[in-house]
Amino acid sequence: MRERISFGLSKALCAVLALLFTWAIAAVFIVNYYSYCLPILAVLAAASLFLIVLVWQLIKKHEALLGDNRKVITWGFFLFMGIVQIIMIFPLRYTPKWDVDALFGGASEWVMTGDFASYHDYFAYFHNNWGGLIMFRAVFGTAKLFGAKDYFLVASVLNSALSLSTMYLTGSVCEKLVGIRGRMIAYFFFSISLPFYFIAPAFYTDSLTMFFPILIFRLYLAAREQKKLIKRLLIFALMGLAAGVGYGIKATVVIMLIAVIIDAALDRDLKRFIPMLPITVIMIAACSLAAQGIIFRHLDRDEAEKLETPILHWVIMGTVGNGTYRNDEYRFTRSFDDPAERKAAVRNRLAERLKNYGVGDYADLFTRKLDIDFGDGTYGLSDCLGCPHGDDNMLQSFLVKDGEHHAIYKHICTGTLIALYIPLIASCVLDVTGKHTAQDLFAPRLALFGLMLFLLFWEARWRYFSNFVPIIMVLAITGLESIFNRLLPNS
Repeated sequence: MRERISFGLSKALCAVLALLFTWAIAAVFIVNYYSYCLPILAVLAAASLFLIVLVWQLIKKHEALLGDNRKVITWGFFLFMGIVQIIMIFPLRYTPKWDVDALFGGASEWVMTGDFASYHDYFAYFHNNWGGLIMFRAVFGTAKLFGAKDYFLVASVLNSALSLSTMYLTGSVCEKLVGIRGRMIAYFFFSISLPFYFIAPAFYTDSLTMFFPILIFRLYLAAREQKKLIKRLLIFALMGLAAGVGYGIKATVVIMLIAVIIDAALDRDLKRFIPMLPITVIMIAACSLAAQGIIFRHLDRDEAEKLETPILHWVIMGTVGNGTYRNDEYRFTRSFDDPAERKAAVRNRLAERLKNYGVGDYADLFTRKLDIDFGDGTYGLSDCLGCPHGDDNMLQSFLVKDGEHHAIYKHICTGTLIALYIPLIASCVLDVTGKHTAQDLFAPRLALFGLMLFLLFWEARWRYFSNFVPIIMVLAITGLESIFNRLLPNS
């Protein structure tokens, strides 16, 4: 019975995911929120896809040779990416502003003075950013013990290390699912995804949490293979810790954990995974309680609860116009001093808006939000790199959204991103029409569906999907394997 349910859910999930990503690509060309030259974008996407297929074929042809030299290739790739990322920190240096400053500046002040007093109001308003503040405080405090004073450099090196670890984990997952060619093409994907060269100084919550969803999935694959109970329990604890820490920095991380728990619940050997749910829930709760205990040593609990922004506030912003940031929504939410009155007012405003929406209104809104959320291959690094940075240099003229050459950069990046979507969609279609579905892919597919569903109702932002880019790459790579195995088995 469980196998039939799993099979049916897998088919349905593939159909929905194929529809949503096809819709997202169509939205890029229909809405064109980012003002692309659409013919050029289409050509770049086609060229990127052709290059990906060509490299895939070359890797398959020389797979044995690549396998024999995997250590040299891996070390060479990470040495190259690491050096480039560190070098790029210096010409891209900026003065953190807004939310970036709250995390960076708050942690810096905390290390130097013992408190983040200048940012108390911010963290009273935005409890969701406590995790990032605590992480930076811990890292900066450790760096200070070794005499480090340049916290911008420390934050950038941390983000670089997390980025490189993400690349390694993505390669490891793809090797588990596809073989050595999966690891090699994963490294190729990162090498043609230009934002990964410049990501180190973009140390906000999105890039900081790329590491966690892919880590949770990698640990889950390890748990599926582990026969010893004690080691499996340890892996579950590590999954819960990864989810707890990641959730504290950016809540969407927990979507990956929910997906693997659902996948485990459908497993034929369910009893092996029964401890996963309580262990991971306990770890997440422990991380949350620890964060509250740390923060409330500095914030007044009553004042923080009085100022806290209701979660539905961001849902409201996602229901009007393009679903993006709106100052007037913040003015409305903060116009109520009483927390209960504020939550009720936000809830009532949301209900009133949704009551007036018809099917066509939802279709129009979701089309615009899919374009904004999944139609920018720069991963929104400009939100950090566009902070005050003095005179523009050549790099900034490409990377910052108002830069002279940014159009060139964003077309190349989004062309590559669309090329990743194509094999993901194609493999879903093949699984819908075929007799079998890839059960190993149920969890990452479900997580990606969960993210898309969440973002359709949340405030729209170009960088909000970026911490799941490694999951998109995994599904694109396994999609290539599926396409060639089913349609071109002798190629």
